[in-house]
Amino acid sequence: MEGIEEMSKGSRPRPSIVSQEELAQRHEGIFGNKEPKLRWVPPPLPEDMQGIKSSFEQQLGTTKLPPGRT
Repeated sequence: MEGIEEMSKGSRPRPSIVSQEELAQRHEGIFGNKEPKLRWVPPPLPEDMQGIKSSFEQQLGTTKLPPGRT
């Protein structure tokens, strides 16, 4: 077609209402400087259960996990 300029989708930026500085401040406020979440640690077993072997240990004879498992 003659007379029609082809323009790709990303040829020029769209106009923005918010300045780049304000956008950076908002982004930092939303995503930056979050405190790490506390990790849950199960409570210790009662004394009468501490000597019991787990089913994993009973079946495999070890408490060590194979490499690559968590």
